Amino acid sequence: MQYFTAMVCFCFFYLVPAMALGNAKFKSTKKAFVEITSMSNQSVEGCIYYFDYWKDVVNHSALHLFFKQSENASLVIDDIQLDTDLFSSTLSADRRSACIIPDGNKSEESCIDFQITFDRKFSSVKAYSFEMVYIPTGKFFLGGARSFEDRNTINTSDGSLGAPLNAFFKSGQKGTFNGAFLVDSEDEIPIGDCDGCLRYLDAQIRGVNTFSGDGKGLLAKEFPKGYNAFYQMRYELTEQEYCDFLNSLNPQQASQRIKPDEIFQGGSRQSYGNFIVMENGKYTTAKPDQPCSFLSWNDCLAFSDWAGMRIMTELEFEKSCRGFDTPKFREYAWGSSEIDNGFFLDKRLFDCETGSSCVDGNVHVNLLGFSNFKDVCGKNGSDPTYIGCRNLSEKMTYRGPLATGIHSKGKNDLNRQNSGGGYFGSLDLSGNLREPVIPVGDTGSRTYIGSTGDGWIAEDGKANNTDWYYADEESLVFGYRGGCWAFHENHARIADRFNVYRKGINVRKPYSGFRGVKN
Repeated sequence: MQYFTAMVCFCFFYLVPAMALGNAKFKSTKKAFVEITSMSNQSVEGCIYYFDYWKDVVNHSALHLFFKQSENASLVIDDIQLDTDLFSSTLSADRRSACIIPDGNKSEESCIDFQITFDRKFSSVKAYSFEMVYIPTGKFFLGGARSFEDRNTINTSDGSLGAPLNAFFKSGQKGTFNGAFLVDSEDEIPIGDCDGCLRYLDAQIRGVNTFSGDGKGLLAKEFPKGYNAFYQMRYELTEQEYCDFLNSLNPQQASQRIKPDEIFQGGSRQSYGNFIVMENGKYTTAKPDQPCSFLSWNDCLAFSDWAGMRIMTELEFEKSCRGFDTPKFREYAWGSSEIDNGFFLDKRLFDCETGSSCVDGNVHVNLLGFSNFKDVCGKNGSDPTYIGCRNLSEKMTYRGPLATGIHSKGKNDLNRQNSGGGYFGSLDLSGNLREPVIPVGDTGSRTYIGSTGDGWIAEDGKANNTDWYYADEESLVFGYRGGCWAFHENHARIADRFNVYRKGINVRKPYSGFRGVKN
C-alpha cells in the first residue's frame, strides 16, 4: 500500500475575515493510501483510503495520485471513475496524474472505489499519492510589519527581539521602508529602491553570511508569485515516500539520489534522524513517517520531476503560511508571534502506547531553543534550567526532526495555533526541516517559470526539466525557508529570509527536507 497526501481547490478574495475552520484541516491521524485490488491489460481497480479531508469556505484538501510501471515514468491516464458522489476528480494537463477533491465536508466515508484506464497496456503497476492543500487565488502580503532597523538591530535586556532577517518590504522613495509589500496579481514586479518596488536589505551580523540576493532586477510575469492558485504538499516528504521513489529507479539512478553511509560533522545519518538504509536490494526505513532529511537541491529537483510537482517560490511559501492575513511582527506560520512554551516536563516529548513518537500539551513546533531568545517564548521566572522554547534532546536518541504532523496528533481541540498549521492547513511550515524555495535575488533564479515535472527523470538520476537548471555547483543557486530542529526560533518566522541563498547543488544537510507544489 502506498502512502498518500492531500490538496485543496477554491477561489478566494483579499483579506478574509476570521472564521471557524474545520478540525480536519489541522488534524493529523492516518495517512491516505491506495490499494489496487485488480488489474487488466490497460486498467486498474481498487480503493482510495482517505481520512483527514475537508472543504470549507477558505479552501479544501485533495489527493495527488499517479501510477508507474517498472520504469520510473508515470502512466498517461485515459479515464478515471470514482464510485461516490462525495469526491470528484480532475486530470493534470499532461494526464499523468489525477487530483481527487472532496465535494463537501468530511463524512464517515474513507474508502473511495475507483477504476482507472491508461493509454497503453502494462504488466504491472504501482500507485503513488500525496495529500495536498489548495492555496486559492488572491492578494497577499510579503514581509513583516516593522522597518528594517526594528527587524534587525533592536535588542532587549533578555536578548534579541528574534526579528526576521532580510525580510521583504515595500520600498518608499530612496528605498525607505513603506510597509509590507502587497502581491495583487501575477504581473511583473520590479525589485530595488524605487518607489513602490519590492525591496529587502541584508542584516549586518558580524561573522555571519546573511546574503539574500542582489537586491535588484525584475520578476517577470512567468515567475510564480503566489497570487494564482496552486497546490502544496500538506506534509513534508517522508522517509517512506522517498524510499518509494528510490525503489522505483534503477540502481544507477538511485545511487545518485542517496548516500546511506553519508557522514555530517562526524555523525551518521541516523544520529541526525534519518533512518533510510539499503536491505536486500531495497531502500527501507525504520521510521516511515519521519520527514526525509539529507536532501540536496538536485535530489529535490529529481523528486519533483518524478512526482509531477515543482519547487515553490519564496513568495508562494509566504502565502501558504500567512494566507490573506495582514502581517504581524515576528509571526510564525500559525499566525502568532509566540511559541506555546513546550519546555516544561509535562509538555515534552513522550512515547505513545504504540511506541511511536508523540507530543503532549501545547507543543507545536520542533526548533532549537537558545537562552538569548527568552523574550520570544515568555520569561520563565528564576528557573535556572531555562534554555529556550524547545529542547527534546533528553527524550530522543538522535538530534533531528520529529514525525510529520506530530504536533497535530492526539489533541482534542485543534486549531492553527496549537497544531502549528499554516493558514491553509499545511503542517510543520515553521519547524522540523527547512524547505527548498526558488529565491528572487539572482538573475538565474529569476528566470524560473514554474514548469511542472513530467513524471519521469533522466538516466543519470536528474530531473529533465531544462528550465530548472540555472546555476552550477559553485553558484548561489537556491535557498531554504521555514525553521528546523537545528536552527533557533528566529529563523522559523514567516518573513525570515536567512540562508535563502546557498551554493552546492549536491550538498546534503540533516536539516534540509522537501515540500513540493503543483500548478
